[in-house]
Amino acid sequence: MNRVEFSQRIAKIENPTETERRIIDYFDKHFMSIPYGKVIDICQEIKIAKSTLGRFMIKIGFNGFQDFKKSTLRPEQRRNISPIEHFNKERNIASGIEYIARHFTETTENINSTFAKIDKQDLEKTISLICDPQKKLYVIGSATAHSLAEYFYLLGRYIKKDIILLDANIANLPHKLVDSRKGDVLLAISYYRFSSVTTRLIRWFYQHRGETVVITDRAVNPFSHFATALLLMDSRHDGLFSSRSAGFVLVEALVNYMGEVTGNELGDNFNVMESLFEEFNVFNK
Repeated sequence: MNRVEFSQRIAKIENPTETERRIIDYFDKHFMSIPYGKVIDICQEIKIAKSTLGRFMIKIGFNGFQDFKKSTLRPEQRRNISPIEHFNKERNIASGIEYIARHFTETTENINSTFAKIDKQDLEKTISLICDPQKKLYVIGSATAHSLAEYFYLLGRYIKKDIILLDANIANLPHKLVDSRKGDVLLAISYYRFSSVTTRLIRWFYQHRGETVVITDRAVNPFSHFATALLLMDSRHDGLFSSRSAGFVLVEALVNYMGEVTGNELGDNFNVMESLFEEFNVFNK
C-alpha cells in the first residue's frame, strides 16, 4: 500500500473527529517512516492511547497497526532480507568483461537517475547546512556507509575545522557527542538494511541538537521522520550487493563544493595538513 491508497481509505471517513484528524495529519506528514515506528512512540507523539490508534486502524480497514505495517513494507523489508537471499544465481554471464561493462552501465544509470529525481530543495538545504562555517558538523555511516562517511570526513578536514567523524560503536558515541550543541548538524549515511545505531542517533540529534541530513536508498525508511533534509540515492544492481555509486558521487560533490565556497581558512588548513604529512613522512617522496 502506498500513500495514495492510504489517502483513499482516509477519504472514506465521514466527519472525522478532532483526534482522528490529528492521527491523519501525523500519518500524512510521516508516512514514509511510520512503518518502522513503534506504537508506543507514535502514540506519545500524537498524544493518544494505543487503543485509540488501534480503533482508527480498524476503521480504515486494517486489523491493527501491525497489519498496516505489513501492507506498507515489502516482504524483504519486513524480514530485513540479506543480499544472498535476493541474489539471482540463474543469470547467464558470458565473461568477466561483460559483467564489468554491465556494472559500469548500471552505475551510470544510478548516478543520472539519482540527480534527476533528487529533491532539489533538500539538496539546497544540505549544501547550506554543511557549508555554514558557524555550524559544527558530525558525520556517521555504519557498515559500508562508514567508508563513505570516512571519505567525506578525511577530505572535509582540509576544509572545515569543526567536523567530527562518529562510529557505530554505541559506547563511544557519548564521548564524541559530549561537546555537541544546539544548532550543530549531523550528516548520516545509511543504506538498507538500516543501522539501528544510526537510526537512534538521527532521532536523538534531531530532537536535542538541531539539523540532520540523511543520505539513504529507500523512500520508506526509519528516519525520514527526523531528517531536516533527505537525499535518496538509486542503488539498483543485479549482482550480490546493491550499488553505493550514486552516494559516493554525491558525497564527493558535496565535499568539493565545501572547498569552493570556503574563504581564507582553506589555505591555512591545507598548509597545516601538509606540514603534518611532512613531519610524519606519510607519503613516499
